This record gives sequence, structure tokens and C-alpha cells, in this order.
Amino acid sequence: MSKCHVRELSGVYAHLFRDARSAFPTLETDFERDLTRLQRLVEQRGIGVYLRDLPAAGKHFDRCLADGQYKLSGLPLTKRYSNRVVIPKFLRGLYLLVFDESGLLKEDCCTEAIFFIRQILFAAKKAVYPCSQAAIDDAVADFVLTDSELPELDSFWKIPVGSPDFDLVVEPGFRFSPLLQSRLPEDELARRFVLQLFLTNLDVVSTLVATTLGSYRPAEWRFRHGPGAISQVTGPTNKYSWSSWSETLETVYPIADCGFHNYSSWADKCKNSRICSSEPDSRLIAVPKTFTGPRLIAAEPAEHQWCQQNCWDYLCRRVSGTWIGRFVSFRDQSRNQALCTLGSETGSLATVDLSAASDRVTCHVVAQMFRSNPGLLRALRASRTRRITQKLSKKFEESIELRKFSTMGSAVTFPVETLIFLCVALAAVATARRMRVIRSEDLLALQGEVSVFGDDIVIPTDSRELFVDALELLWFKVNDAKSYWTGKFRESCGVDSYNGCNVTPVYWKRPYDGKPESLASVVESSNNFYKKFLLSTAFHLASTLQGEAILPVKSGSGVFGLESRLDPDLRRFERRWNGDLQRVEIRAVVIKSRQSRTPTNDDSALLQYFTEAPAPCDPWVHGIAQRPSTKARRGWVPLESIVLSD
Repeated sequence: MSKCHVRELSGVYAHLFRDARSAFPTLETDFERDLTRLQRLVEQRGIGVYLRDLPAAGKHFDRCLADGQYKLSGLPLTKRYSNRVVIPKFLRGLYLLVFDESGLLKEDCCTEAIFFIRQILFAAKKAVYPCSQAAIDDAVADFVLTDSELPELDSFWKIPVGSPDFDLVVEPGFRFSPLLQSRLPEDELARRFVLQLFLTNLDVVSTLVATTLGSYRPAEWRFRHGPGAISQVTGPTNKYSWSSWSETLETVYPIADCGFHNYSSWADKCKNSRICSSEPDSRLIAVPKTFTGPRLIAAEPAEHQWCQQNCWDYLCRRVSGTWIGRFVSFRDQSRNQALCTLGSETGSLATVDLSAASDRVTCHVVAQMFRSNPGLLRALRASRTRRITQKLSKKFEESIELRKFSTMGSAVTFPVETLIFLCVALAAVATARRMRVIRSEDLLALQGEVSVFGDDIVIPTDSRELFVDALELLWFKVNDAKSYWTGKFRESCGVDSYNGCNVTPVYWKRPYDGKPESLASVVESSNNFYKKFLLSTAFHLASTLQGEAILPVKSGSGVFGLESRLDPDLRRFERRWNGDLQRVEIRAVVIKSRQSRTPTNDDSALLQYFTEAPAPCDPWVHGIAQRPSTKARRGWVPLESIVLSD
């Protein structure tokens, strides 16, 4: 696999430099020297140059853009040109269009040069490549360490079911929390006073948000299963047949009402089999992310996943229909992206990214955040998985008692952390600007300045410092390497912007290996390079698919194919007249994904039917969904979907 990746990436970079030469023909000699230097280094050090060293140099370049000066870093491929010239030898010609020889950012720096530097450095940043066991061990170690740094659980999360105090715990709020008070700085009185004021405002803002959401009643919202795996088994299973349902879950989500389509089905289940009342663990899974390490998520217990999705439906619909939706959208990143571009142009907005954000959401913060909405808070407690099992690394215990509120994999993690960060951001801005916040209308003045999508946050620059202090007070950690508040560079939700211009690079993912998944990936990458007018690279990727009948298609047509702005040569494609649809069709490769289902033998099929709610004319079948299979085969597509002249 490594040799295949190196060979393909070497070809990609050769053509990237051709595209750079087309944009900057006077730098042709420099680019030839840069490509030779890169290829020589890859021969010596291997694929890590593409997947690790170049992206690291790219991150350093972004920070230098934001700081307004290029600084020495000691990273590979950043060795200074000479004692007098501080910029690197590699890509020197492009760097000199952005910085002067002393490293100062030019006032009239070339935005196109910035794009090409970032494109070359980041092209393989998101390549799909298996990471080593050592990287998995490090990721698990970080997971365990992060959790151990969080405070122990409050009594609200620990009181056993059946105790007379189970539902009588009253949260004091952020301002009067003894735990938070103990974290305030004692030797900096001015800073302590500001943070005290922030906590007071945070109580007001969180109360406004929690009460705006309204009462949470599970029967009013949709139960369903998520697409991910569950912790009880590995592989396909009937998620609609319950093997366990804890007493804690029963306090908010009675199984007879929430887990069956009617009481008769519930009674039959109880008669014929036993539903265990113990709380199962979640299961830690490593998902490929980058060459340097995996992404760790948790497979939740089936019953927890079922109830978490109900809570997610409530949060999503309530937020979109209230004033909170002016700052948050759980399914749309465009607001963050637009404000990121605006911030890069005006400098008035900062973008903030957090490290391991979901792993640092504490139960204490969640309890104070939603104390004004007790129904929702009890539901979050009931559907929370308390323990996680990991078999990824032999260096740690297999079962871990979690201090964090939830892990990636829980359906409520994303909306809960988003609302927490929104409240912290609004309270920080109100405190920094000395705003008086009593009603939600007072916060609407910040519309267009504050926006949150998960741990991607846009906030006014004048409030950034207090916002960072506030996050650290609440056990969060800001990722300084991906947060920007100075200069004209900003990054948020997949958009990189400099001075109002989009400088987001195109990412290469994987080589074509004959499988449908890689075919779709290469076509997508080729199209993305084509959209950025990196034509040599796009055509090179398309050439690796020789022998495949891939159609040229209109941009945005929804038809699988290679996008083109020119009239295609269709002589090699078979065509026909479809009398039923009254159109001309072309025979070419199409990607189809199919998921079969194995029928079940109990009445859980009826619960599945009511949950999935298919349209009357849909060819719906019940059963256990098997792993989807993706196939590339020749099929017929309408001629009007293909690029044609007017």
C-alpha cells in the first residue's frame, strides 16, 4: 500500500507543480528544483514526507500568515534559504511573493501564491492511510489522560435509582458552583472579578437558552436508531429487539411506551424472554483519520442510541424554530464559513477551534447549563453511558469509568457541546462589552458576530481573550494551532480564507485500486481539482482511470462522472433511445450502493416500520440491515446530464 501511495502522490505533486508553473511561468526553474528536492526527500524518508511533514509545514505557514511574519520552525522542508534570507529554500519563489527576505508579510502579498503554497503543503493532509499501532496507543493514552483530568462526578450523576434524592438534587448554577469558584485565580483580582461577572452572565444566558428549548417530553419526538454500530455486538444485528434496558433509562424512557409499538408487543416480549436491567458499556473504536493518528469514537448501547436520537430530534427542531437558530445550525456550516471569510477581511472576527472538545464536556457543566430545563437534564443523565470498554491498546484497562459527559458516537454529544459553546461565547461577549443581558432580545444584537458549529466557533476579536479564559475555566482547551484572531487568515468549518479570498486547498484521498470506493474517491478528487482550475492535476487523476467509461458531466448534475466545461467526445459511448422516458441515454459507469436486509422472525418488524415510516409506494422491506455493498457497473444515464453546447 505504501508504494502505491508514494507512486500516486509523486505523480500528483509532479502535476501540481505543472499547475503552479502555469500560474507563475517565471518561477519554472524554481519549481523544477523544488520538485527534485521533494522527490529526493521522499526517497530518503518515505511517505511520511507527504502525509506528515508537508502538512506540518503548512500549519506553520498559516500561523505565520496570521502573525504577519515568517518565523523559523525547524520543521522538515522549512530550512532557511541563507543567513540573510529567512524564508525556506523549498517553494522560495512562492514565499517571496508573500513575505520579503526578512520574513515580514508584504502589504501587497499575492493571494494566488498563498493558495498554491497551501495547496502543495496540504494536498495529502487527508489521505486515507492506516496509522500504526503506536499511533493508536497514543490516541488511547490521550483519551484516558483527558478523562482523568476532568472532575469527579457530581451527586446528581451518581445517586442510584430508587434513592429518595434521585430527582431532588438542585444545581447551584455557574456563579455559585463551589467547584468553579475553586478554579478562579486567587492572585489576580481583576481577572477573578471579570470571570465572576462572566459566570453570572453565563447563568443568565444558559437559562435563556434552556427555557427557550421548552419542556422535553419523549413522546412528542421521534425515536430512531443511528447509522453507527452498537456496543453489544460487532456486525449486523436486530436493533429493534431489546436485550437490556436499565432502571435509570426507565425513569425517563419507560420501555413499554418508548421501546415497543404497543403494550401487547411489550407484554409478549416480557413473557417470552428476559430484558436485562443492567447498564451495558459503550465500546471504543478507532476510525482512520490521518497518518498521524486515528479518531476515537464510541459504539453506544442500542437502547441508549435509541433514546439519544429522540433527544437529538428535540434539540434540533427546537433550536431551528427559535432565536437560538440565529447563532446555531446543526446541519448547516455556511454561516460559520461566511463569517470566517468576513473575519479574514475585516479582522473583527476570530475563529476558535478546541482540542478534544467532546472529550472535555464535563457532567458538571452540563448540569449547570440545563438546570432550568429539568426534564431535558434528567433525560441526558438517563441516556448517558457510564462506562466504556476498549481493546485497542493493551497498555490500559479494558473498562473505564467515564468522567466526561459523553463520547463521540453519542447522538447528543454534538448538540449539547454546541449549545454550551454558544452560551459561553454569548456570555463572554456580553461581559467583555459590558452588556446588560436580561432577555433573549438583548443577545440578538450579536447576530452576525457569533456563530457555533460543534467546536468551530466564530466570535468577535475583542472578546476572544475572555472567551479563551472562560473555556479553560470550564475544563476546555483551545487549539491555538487552529485558532486565528490576528492578521487576515481565518479557518472554520472547512473554509480557509485570507483577506476575504478562499484559499482552501483540494485534498487527495487515495489511489485507484479497482474498487468502487476508490473509483468514486478519485473521480471526486479530480472534479475538485478541476473546479480550482488545477487542470493538469485533474487530468492526471482522470488518466489513472483508463479503461473505465467515466462520463463528462455538468457540474451539479448529480450524475456520476468527470466534470467538464467543454463539449465532450461521446463517440466511444453506446447510446439508445428510451421510449418510456422519451429521452436519449448514454451507457457509462455508474456507482450504486445497495443494502440488503435479513428478515426477522418477531414483531419488531412493526416497530421498524413505524420508525422508518416509508412512503406507501416505496419498496420497503423489514429486517436486519447488512453491510452496504458498493458496486461500479455500466448503466444508462440521460444525455441532458452531460455537458452539451447550447
